[in-house]
Amino acid sequence: MSATEEEELQVLYDNLRQMRLVNNVMLSCAAFVAYDILTNLDREIPLIWRYCHDIGNDERTSWRRRARHILVQTLFVFGRYYALLYLV
Repeated sequence: MSATEEEELQVLYDNLRQMRLVNNVMLSCAAFVAYDILTNLDREIPLIWRYCHDIGNDERTSWRRRARHILVQTLFVFGRYYALLYLV
């Protein structure tokens, strides 16, 4: 093999090693985010899901309050789960 072929193979090897490292980092990030979601799920359900659901059942609740809670819930869900969807 000539020197240029060896250099090309070395560059290829380095690129494959970097890709493997990036994949491992992304996998560890996804595992950490999934762990965080699962460990905080018991606090999330009463604060976000049940609270907004209970607000919607009250007949005296104004539409502005309902809209505000829907907005908060939407922003929470987007901020909480977008990272996991992006990593997967």
